Amino acid sequence: MLDNLLIALKVSGIGIVVLLLALTVFAGLVSLMTRFLKDRPEEEESGEVEEAEIAESETIPAESELGRIAAIAVAIARAQSAFVTSSNPSSSALSSWGQFHLNRRLNSSVPTRRTK
Repeated sequence: MLDNLLIALKVSGIGIVVLLLALTVFAGLVSLMTRFLKDRPEEEESGEVEEAEIAESETIPAESELGRIAAIAVAIARAQSAFVTSSNPSSSALSSWGQFHLNRRLNSSVPTRRTK
């Protein structure tokens, strides 16, 4: 019995050591990769052109863009109204069976409900 326990402890100890060594190797690899692999700098010319195009499109939206914006706003409003009405059921929506059990629970004289 004692031999089995010692073998189990040795195996688990070796497993923990191997796991920690593997984790440190992976942490070292990630550290080296972040140190030596850098992102390439973006070209400034293409960035300036894109910023100018974005600024023009934001100042004067086209008629089709206004239509899209309005359609998105209407869709969001309809989704929010559907969510609000479905997530707040009124007490009249309960069946008579549900109202019976709700009243029974509220009117029960359970000692845990009493306050002193």
